Amino acid sequence: MRRTVRSAVLALALGTATTAAVPAWADGESAAHYKQGLAFKNQGKEDEAVAAFEKSVAADARHAMAWASLGHLYKKRKDYVKAVDAYEQASKLMAKDAVVWANLGMSYYRLDRVDEALVALEKACRLDPKVAETRSNIGVIKRKKGDNEGAIKQLQWAVKLAPGESSYHNNLGVALRGAKKLDEAAAAFTKAIELTPNLAEYHFNLAVVYRRQEEIEKAIEAYEKTVALAADHADAWYDLSYMYKLNHDDDKAIEAFNAYLELNQGKDAAAQKNVEGEIQALGGTPATAPKAPPKKTPKKKGN
Repeated sequence: MRRTVRSAVLALALGTATTAAVPAWADGESAAHYKQGLAFKNQGKEDEAVAAFEKSVAADARHAMAWASLGHLYKKRKDYVKAVDAYEQASKLMAKDAVVWANLGMSYYRLDRVDEALVALEKACRLDPKVAETRSNIGVIKRKKGDNEGAIKQLQWAVKLAPGESSYHNNLGVALRGAKKLDEAAAAFTKAIELTPNLAEYHFNLAVVYRRQEEIEKAIEAYEKTVALAADHADAWYDLSYMYKLNHDDDKAIEAFNAYLELNQGKDAAAQKNVEGEIQALGGTPATAPKAPPKKTPKKKGN
């Protein structure tokens, strides 16, 4: 059966654009539009702000802060193509601004331009090495590229710089788990849970470690917490079913398998067939089994 083990990929929020005084050399018209854009932005009038910043760069393409502000607003709209264009222009004009490079990197990431994202983020990190979010984002990308050791190094920096941010501990745990450093991964996930106890995915990630360590009782406890927090977590129900089965708790295994079937309907025919077989082997009835038609009560003959 296809095994799907999800891992939380958190802390990938884009940074906000910096603000600065209008450059002294800025064209008068460009400067006026930029100031108007800032006023609109502060009032929450984002469409008007975008229009004003666009007029600013049209009047003077050297206005770096107008480009950076445009990038931020495009990114907020999830228009990452335009965000990349704007941040690229800003990065040419403010080559030593770590925030611009970090925003450009994460805009690349949202477009699956992963290699370019990593280059931009590493540039941001060289410019300002003490930004935990940048370190964490580099770590997440390195892990996704298969460089677990590189990811661990960056994520260890992230948790050192911001020890109270649970997502960084979680991301570190995912990288450690990928590197098969399971004891360290369990410690990282436990810390993430300590900081944010009600996030289902943290409990799920810890449960996966315990499952791989064959710590059945601990795995069951962590999976149970996962589904208590997120009853629609199909992967957790699936894993929990097998943990119950290994623990010889057949009734709970049947119940958990059926919870998985309810969530899986119409999504994975092979998985459904396999789980139905597991339930039947345990002496249960799959939730997907057709219900027998109600028996008709024979009508009494009249006198």
